[in-house]
Amino acid sequence: MDTTAVPAWPLYRLTAAPDGTIAVTGPAAPAGTFTDRASAVDAVAQLAAVLRPPRAVRAEAVDEDGTAWPLTIHPDGTATEAGRPTRPRKKPRKRSRAEEPAPSHERIPAADERPVLSGVQQLFAQAHARQNPVPTPAPAPELEPAPAPAAVQDDPHRAVSEASQAGRHHEAAAIAAACEQAAIRSHGTQSTEVAHWIEVRAFLALQQGAPDRACQLWLQGAVVRIQAGQPAEHPEVVESVDRAHHAWHRVSDPASARDLGIELLSLRSRVSGKGGARADVQRRLARLSDEHARDGV
Repeated sequence: MDTTAVPAWPLYRLTAAPDGTIAVTGPAAPAGTFTDRASAVDAVAQLAAVLRPPRAVRAEAVDEDGTAWPLTIHPDGTATEAGRPTRPRKKPRKRSRAEEPAPSHERIPAADERPVLSGVQQLFAQAHARQNPVPTPAPAPELEPAPAPAAVQDDPHRAVSEASQAGRHHEAAAIAAACEQAAIRSHGTQSTEVAHWIEVRAFLALQQGAPDRACQLWLQGAVVRIQAGQPAEHPEVVESVDRAHHAWHRVSDPASARDLGIELLSLRSRVSGKGGARADVQRRLARLSDEHARDGV
């Protein structure tokens, strides 16, 4: 496949963590992490299948050392290489005075003056290493996550509401995010329970004056509901897309509005809404494109 035919947007990043899990970022990317790269690729493939028409999308698989491998992920779950990897440049670290080596009167031989072990000597060295292994420290015991306060466990919705009404927006968002992670552990990333808490986070973002974040989260919630098996005409799917549409009209930054509008238009091809909602998105996107062309950005 000609990778130049794959649009530059959307772009997804599949980033590996030291524990081997994979986090996916990008438009409507599912929350949480995946146990392996294949599961993460499958999640992106499902997002590609939601597009209308379904098409391949660009992605980057990022290793722990920061090396990024360009990929093309197809709706059928296959992934193909899309170019050469890029590796981060290593910046030399300046040593502090405390780290400076102590002066020594012994002459350290240059690398080309040091003896090179013969094959037999290497075998002896390897045998010695096996007989005298370097002890490895015992792994630190895994700590159980701190339990949530009883009030949060008993009624998390009330705890979120009280924190939000008291102006403790960060606390409310933290409770909702913790509940979303608990739902992921209990029900999986593609479940209506997870979608619900994503939508709660969207409502809180709108209250905090972040309509772009709210729009993105409501779009994500709608996609998760569809992935969980709810039909496009389900009232909860429709409500999530309608709320995303409302928040989108409050996004003032042209670049963010264009990106979110393209994603919203894709969902509107399945969740049409009432009163010409899809045509409304098309009209605003056209105006944004005209302004973008006039500004020469």
